[in-house]
Amino acid sequence: MPDAEEKRLPRWPLRLTLSLVLVLEVFFVVMLSVEGVAEHIWMIVNSVGILVFCVLTWRGIPWSRWLLIALLVCRVAHIGMAAVLHFGPGDHRIPGLLVLVTFYVVAGLVVASPLGRSGRRLAT
Repeated sequence: MPDAEEKRLPRWPLRLTLSLVLVLEVFFVVMLSVEGVAEHIWMIVNSVGILVFCVLTWRGIPWSRWLLIALLVCRVAHIGMAAVLHFGPGDHRIPGLLVLVTFYVVAGLVVASPLGRSGRRLAT
């Protein structure tokens, strides 16, 4: 029986974050599939990996959150590399890109934080 000093961490921040990542990745996979699978196979594989590990993290598999974080880091690195190679100074796509990178970074921080272990008990 747990001590009175222990409390459950809230699940809603992790679940909200994972839900937003899931929606974004499903949209991303559909968009890339319409443009052509052969051209974007690695991005689609990364997106499917993010989808799978979001679901596993949601279900409470402890090791899945670290693999999800690794895939999010790969996604941010790919976005940064694409921006450096294809965007020029003053490009109108940079603000949207910064919002997307910020979203992925915040999602990774939420998953890495104690909130990522939402089913576990921590002492207060």
